[in-house]
Amino acid sequence: MPVWMQVSLAILITTTVLWFMFRIPRRGESFYEWAPPLALFSAWMGLAALTLSGLLWLMELSDQWVALGLLLVDPATLAAGILVLWIYRANPNPATTIHLQRLQAKVGIALGLAAIALGYAYVLNHKTPFTPVGF
Repeated sequence: MPVWMQVSLAILITTTVLWFMFRIPRRGESFYEWAPPLALFSAWMGLAALTLSGLLWLMELSDQWVALGLLLVDPATLAAGILVLWIYRANPNPATTIHLQRLQAKVGIALGLAAIALGYAYVLNHKTPFTPVGF
């Protein structure tokens, strides 16, 4: 399967899952206690993911770090941020803490997306097509 088709399929599956995820009816405040640590985790993991992706350009043997970043750290960052936004998806409460947790989640998502872009730019510039990357 060509790479463009794999990327398109991944984007389609991700978009479909997110669309259905935000359509699930709310169950009150059952997951509100998860949001503060997830928001903090998302922001810090986004910073770690961006740092790891930036260090790829400076390290000599970075194959295992590419796999770690693109398969573990980056998805964890995005998932934590999206879960925070999902938990507060229909919360009309204008509390400052909820607003700041949403902001942390958005910052984590933005940093995660930047880390993904930087990681893929490294792979495209430093790896021969169809060669294995990772362990």
